[in-house]
Amino acid sequence: MAKNNRKYFITGLLIVLPVLVTLYLFVSLFAFFDNILGRYISYFTISYFGLKFPGLGLLVFIMLIFTTGFLATNFIGRRLFLYFENLWLRFPVVKKIYPAIKQITQFLFSPKIHANIQKVVLIEYPRKGIYSLGFVTNQADAVISDKVAKRLLSVLIPSVPNPWSGFVIFVPVEEAIYLDMTVEDAIKIIVSGGVFNLSRDENNSSDVLFNQE
Repeated sequence: MAKNNRKYFITGLLIVLPVLVTLYLFVSLFAFFDNILGRYISYFTISYFGLKFPGLGLLVFIMLIFTTGFLATNFIGRRLFLYFENLWLRFPVVKKIYPAIKQITQFLFSPKIHANIQKVVLIEYPRKGIYSLGFVTNQADAVISDKVAKRLLSVLIPSVPNPWSGFVIFVPVEEAIYLDMTVEDAIKIIVSGGVFNLSRDENNSSDVLFNQE
């Protein structure tokens, strides 16, 4: 009886917990992005209509992103964006933070960067015989490569469970082992601590849920 109770509890936990965590993250992200502009929009809607419209802030935020993207893709809009960006960078604190955040955002979301430089590699690190997953982020700067007279790659060695933090190492091009693996699959392996297996059949994953011993 105790064995069956344990089986029922673990099976239920494996089914319910991912659903609850997914819902929690969805609701939290919705509330976060809605609140960016929603707090100001709600002030006016409550003042004039006596109502607060959940989700209106998120809708306006999405429209703002599309409008900014549309304007930034034409010549005049691009010139205006560069002008205001230069003004923005005149603030001392902003000058230290904004460029780094901009590079990280481009690394995460730019289709061109994803297509051209974001590759998954296997690196013999931290010593010979031990391999680590890494993301090629770029060719190493010439200032670095010239010092060792080798072509080097900038490789991000991600940490667990947050693959976007970690540290950068510089690896000779010939020592990087390129993997036939998408970035998304590599992230799944890293986030799961190696539990996720690309070769595992989906039916076998279901067996883990419904066949607890």
